[in-house]
Amino acid sequence: MRFGLCGDYGQLELAKRAGFQYLEMKVTEIAGWDDVTFRHHLAEIRESGMECRCFNVLFPGDMSLLGEEADETRRNQYLHHAFARLQQMGGEIVVFGSGRARRKPEGMEFFRGYQELVKVTRAIGEIASQYQLTIVIEPLNRMECNMINSMAEGALLVADVDLANVRLLTDFYHVAMDHEPLSDITRIGDFAHVHIASRKDRRYPFPGQADDYAQFFQRLKEIGYTGRISIEGGAEDIVHEGRVSLSYLKKLWENA
Repeated sequence: MRFGLCGDYGQLELAKRAGFQYLEMKVTEIAGWDDVTFRHHLAEIRESGMECRCFNVLFPGDMSLLGEEADETRRNQYLHHAFARLQQMGGEIVVFGSGRARRKPEGMEFFRGYQELVKVTRAIGEIASQYQLTIVIEPLNRMECNMINSMAEGALLVADVDLANVRLLTDFYHVAMDHEPLSDITRIGDFAHVHIASRKDRRYPFPGQADDYAQFFQRLKEIGYTGRISIEGGAEDIVHEGRVSLSYLKKLWENA
C-alpha cells in the first residue's frame, strides 16, 4: 500500500521528509504555471525522487461545467493544456471533485443536470484517454456540491459514462460527513483511488479521533484494494503530524 499527501508544489520536500511516498498536487496549480516555471518545477520533482502521478482539484472554481454558463471550448482547451503537462509528469490518476465547477445551477432540474454531467464526464474521460490518464470521480458531501454526493451515486455515474478510464474514488471525510454506510464500499466493490481525513475539521488522521478508520480499511481490504491512499486534510506541522499520522495509518492497514 502506498500512502501519499495531497498538497501544493511547495510542500514537496515536507511530504518527503514526513515519509510519504508521493505528493498529490492540484491540476489547477500545474496548469497555471508558465512554461518556464513548469519546466523548472518538473526538473525539481524528478530530482527529488518523490512520485507525483496523482492529481486533484481538476477545475478552477470559476469554470462552470453545467448549464448556460458552461463553455465547452474553454473547458476542452484547458483540459488539453493541463493533461499534456500531467502526462509529462508521468501522471496516472486525476481526481474529479471540483464541487463548484460541477454544481447544478439553481433552477435546473436534477435529471437534466445529471444528464449533462454524464456528457461532461464522458468528454473529460475521452480527452484524458488521449494522455493515458484515468479520471476518478469523487463523491462530495452535500455541503460542498449538489451533484454526486455518495459512493453509490458516483458508481452510477461511472456506469452511465461507460469508459474504461473513468472510475470511482472513496473519501473517508465525505463518507463520514454524510453518514454513508461503510458497507457500501463492499457493495460497490471497485475503487481506483482513496482519500482520507478526519471528519472533524478535516485534519490528518490520528489515534483517539472518533472515526472508524479501521472499518474503512477493512472494507477496502475485503474488495482487494491495492491502490494509493492520500491524506487530504490540514495540519499545523506537516512533517511531525505527517509522520505520526502515516505510522498510525500503516499500522491500521496492516491489522485490518
